[in-house]
Amino acid sequence: MSAILPAPETTPPITMEQVMAFAAASGDSNPVHLSGDTARAAGLAGPVLHGMIVAGRFETFLERMGGYEIAELQVRFVRPVPVGRALTIAARPIDVSGPQHHLRLLATVEGVLVAIAEARLEPLSVPAL
Repeated sequence: MSAILPAPETTPPITMEQVMAFAAASGDSNPVHLSGDTARAAGLAGPVLHGMIVAGRFETFLERMGGYEIAELQVRFVRPVPVGRALTIAARPIDVSGPQHHLRLLATVEGVLVAIAEARLEPLSVPAL
């Protein structure tokens, strides 16, 4: 099965309300994500997204590849993503010659790289009848 890579995708801007909901659901209430004052004291322009929100956008992007499941996803965060910004996710093939596919994913904000991921996808197994 040959991989058809999804076209690059830009998410809607991720709002403070979404960040607060994620913080409540995950238990990660680090104030750098929730407080402008704390973020500025840490040298940032304002609150930043949780890394898992960015990783989740990679997963959502990969789910568009029908016929595959994510076997492994490793993410490296390059720079913080300010709340209220849109992410653009794109995929590049590393090795798509066999049934498993190995991809590199790039997340950018306004053309600036913010995260890199590598994913290994496996074909969905079809149960025998």
